[in-house]
This record gives sequence, structure tokens and C-alpha cells, in this order.
Amino acid sequence: MKPVLERTFIDDIKRLIEDARLNTYAAINAVMLETYWNIGKRIVEQEQQGKSRAEYGTQLLKVLSGELSAAFAARNLWYYRQFYTLLPDWQKVNTRVQNLTWSHIRTLLRVTDDAARIWYLNEAAQEMWSVRTLDRNISSQYYHRLLQSPKKEKVVSEMKSLTAAY
Repeated sequence: MKPVLERTFIDDIKRLIEDARLNTYAAINAVMLETYWNIGKRIVEQEQQGKSRAEYGTQLLKVLSGELSAAFAARNLWYYRQFYTLLPDWQKVNTRVQNLTWSHIRTLLRVTDDAARIWYLNEAAQEMWSVRTLDRNISSQYYHRLLQSPKKEKVVSEMKSLTAAY
């Protein structure tokens, strides 16, 4: 005969398993971000070779991607390089974006305005935006609308209602 278990005991075990799963995902994400940042750093260092700027037209990313697996296609290497140039100080990366995923970072790299990109980065991290919410806010020019609006509360309220389902 099976013993009868308390519901709280079972719920506690389920919660421990789910917490472990979430912590595992967070740890993997942190290692991936650090790896991609370090790859970007090495690419920039190789391109610049001690100079303040890289020479135009080098084929570094194309050659490097040819030497690596498909996961490191030239396009991905370009993203890693951009990630590093966006945030060249690892301490800032570690403190600012520890709760963001690589999908967040890739979405942020689409933003061409440096001030807007940093603002979106900080807001996404602080407000715990999903990738879909971040993408929607970038696509709708949320940053620029907020800057131009005399009634900022209305813009914030609209954004929150439109992204509530995300």
C-alpha cells in the first residue's frame, strides 16, 4: 500500500524542481552571454591589433566563421562583436544585463540610436521585459515617444496595457 503524502510536501518538491530548472536556465544564459561577449572582445582586439580603430574591409569574420561550426556563422560573430562594442566593460554587462537573454541582446542590437539602445537595455533589465515586450517597445519607438510626450504617464500606461499579454 502506498503511503499518503501531504499536499504541501508534494508542492514543496515540485517547487524545488522548478526552482532548480529556472536556476539552470539562468546559469546557462549567464555563461552564454559571457562567452559571446568574450568572443566579441577577441574579435575587436584582433581587428584593431592595438590601434584605436580597425582597418576597413578585413575578412576576419568570414574567415573565422569558416573555421568554426555553423553556430558561429559570420552573422553570429558580427552580433558577438556588436555586443562587445555596445558594452565593452564586463563588470557593467554582468550587473546590467544578468537577467536578460541573448535574444534580448540581439533585439537591442537593432537599435541604431546609442542613447535609445542603452535606455532600452536598462528598462528591459529593470522592468523584466520579455523579448516580445522589448521588441514591441522598440518597434513602436517607445523611447522617442516617451521623450516627446508632455504626458509621460499616458505613454507608459499605454505601453503596459499593450504588452500585458506578453
